[in-house]
Amino acid sequence: MKLQGPFSYGEFLERPNRFLVICKVNGRRVPAYLPNPGPMPDLLFPGVEVLLRYNPGTHRKTDFDLICARPHEELLSLDSRVPNWLLAEALPHDQLQPFAGYSQIHSEPLYRESRLDFLLQDESLPPCLIEAKSSTDAEDSIGYFPRAITQRGQRHVRELMHAVTEGYRAAIVFILQRSDASSIRPNDQIDPAFGQVLRQAAKKGVETYAWTTRFDENTYEITIDRVLPVDLIPP
Repeated sequence: MKLQGPFSYGEFLERPNRFLVICKVNGRRVPAYLPNPGPMPDLLFPGVEVLLRYNPGTHRKTDFDLICARPHEELLSLDSRVPNWLLAEALPHDQLQPFAGYSQIHSEPLYRESRLDFLLQDESLPPCLIEAKSSTDAEDSIGYFPRAITQRGQRHVRELMHAVTEGYRAAIVFILQRSDASSIRPNDQIDPAFGQVLRQAAKKGVETYAWTTRFDENTYEITIDRVLPVDLIPP
């Protein structure tokens, strides 16, 4: 998935609220939209290098989006919308082997009380519901989800469990927006209820998958990089 510019490198200064950051670009303070409400103190801290995209519009309060940060050597995508965009691009072309063979891809299907991310359909296959989860969190080569308590995420997993009882395939897909992890697991220290319901769902037939991503600074392209094991061993 190629991002459209123009782009500017800058320095992160502060985060007044969940969706607003202040950065320094070419010596001036610039407000920017942060498309990720999660807490990221280990990724966004004063002085860290960031990549901004110039994206003005009459309906916007800022002219820039903050899309990446470099807390260490790798430039990491922070945009929580990216996983859905990557899946929307990959699924119709059978680029993700577990979901190959479906002829119809529907975005944001309504199922019971929730709007999930994708519904795959084909005459020769059972319908498949997919919920995608974005993660930027990793420690000691282990990726984690979530960064904060997510009652919405818990509800989505319960909906997927119910879908299995109705004959659907159901899957939760973790997209870790970095390449430096060897596995991903639920963050039981932050949200033990999510870890509990995810493990329960896996036992009931909900499929779990994960992939890392890579950001190419030369082409401004984000790609799905490699399969990541999902570790559901209880803490």
